[in-house]
Amino acid sequence: GRLNHRLMFFFSRCMEHHKRHGRSWVLLIDSDEFLTFNYAHSDNTPYPSPEFRHDLSELKLGRKNWWRRRNSYQGSVQRRLPPAESTTIAELIVSEALEHPWKHEDLACYSFPRLMYGAQVSTVDKISHAVPDGIDPNKFVTLRFRKHAPKSTNDWNRNGKNMIDVSRLSFEDLWKTSGSPHHTLMHECWQEFRFDTILRANHYLGSWEDYNARSDGRRNKKTFLSRMQFKEVSEDDDVRPWIKKFNDRFGEKGINLLNFRG
Repeated sequence: GRLNHRLMFFFSRCMEHHKRHGRSWVLLIDSDEFLTFNYAHSDNTPYPSPEFRHDLSELKLGRKNWWRRRNSYQGSVQRRLPPAESTTIAELIVSEALEHPWKHEDLACYSFPRLMYGAQVSTVDKISHAVPDGIDPNKFVTLRFRKHAPKSTNDWNRNGKNMIDVSRLSFEDLWKTSGSPHHTLMHECWQEFRFDTILRANHYLGSWEDYNARSDGRRNKKTFLSRMQFKEVSEDDDVRPWIKKFNDRFGEKGINLLNFRG
């Protein structure tokens, strides 16, 4: 619709800007989504790749091998992901630059799943765990909300998002959008919903006040209540280490900025 048309226009302009400045990977997610390492947990559920849902005999051999390399590499890296306390996503990409999907000859679009976090609040000790003094964890959805939908269903998580290496594409290619933020560029992106990936986006419902702050007719109390909790619930703290890394790097000045933001 009109909203997606405007979003695609913004994405293309954004990618153009970063390409002009000599940058590579551009992350295209919403303000209530946060990229994190996708550590393997007991609730991981494997899915077949989109291509494997069809008869493999219908695919060209090169395409089959491409998917096999992708699945093998991502599964291997997921099992050896470094602690988020010691390594950033950007550092991982640089260290794995010659591997799929980061190498320059591969597709310019990397797709990853989203994991939906509801509004169920954890205990005070869990919310405050590993949070530096002087920071109120209740002001940040990534610290306050730890309970998420099952990875085994797409009903809550929906399709994932993309990050695009603009250095691999021409300016003209950056405007060949699909009309959907879930597979932004035609011929480069696909819709991802499986959780055997290196990265994922945590998608936060937030509090009612946060949810209702956006001027969107689709957002109302009934919808919020239906999405705030799940029949089956898992929880994790995969994204939590960001707050300590931020504090270590920016110190008291950074803490003051965070508190001001809150």
